[in-house]
Amino acid sequence: MFFNGLQSKCLSFFVLILAIFCLTGCSGLYGLKEDPKISLADIRIQEVKALEGIFLIKLRILNPNDVAIDLRGVNCDLEINKRHFASGVGDSSQTVPAYGTAIIPVEVYASVLDLISSVSDLMHSAGKLPSKDHPLPYTLRGFVRVGLHGFSKEIPFTSTGELSLKGLNKS
Repeated sequence: MFFNGLQSKCLSFFVLILAIFCLTGCSGLYGLKEDPKISLADIRIQEVKALEGIFLIKLRILNPNDVAIDLRGVNCDLEINKRHFASGVGDSSQTVPAYGTAIIPVEVYASVLDLISSVSDLMHSAGKLPSKDHPLPYTLRGFVRVGLHGFSKEIPFTSTGELSLKGLNKS
């Protein structure tokens, strides 16, 4: 009887230690010390239809970690001059090397009515159309899905900067 009680306590202790190791080990097993950094690298007009404009944005993914990460997809919203401009999702099957970068293309869609409203607001606030020499502030928000060692993680991001109208070239 004494042996069965001792064996049961040892087994319980072993299970407890194993559970603690698994709970603390899973976060370390994921391997990302820092989240990847996402920024807007380029924007191009793809097509303008009756009700929507289609733009191709290129996102730069910077991996500050010592392990490669697999990109699985991105979901983003772009604001220009503090107004919603476009939204899009992209399916990206790409690997970003350790301490490396990658560019992922994402098609984003903007309502023509929103575009007209934005230009109208700019005209009323500044009294004229924005010039190619006057950059507009932008904010890019969204989620990037990455995979590492069989795990998957959705990482939120926000990136801000200025957008030159010279960059809106038709491809």
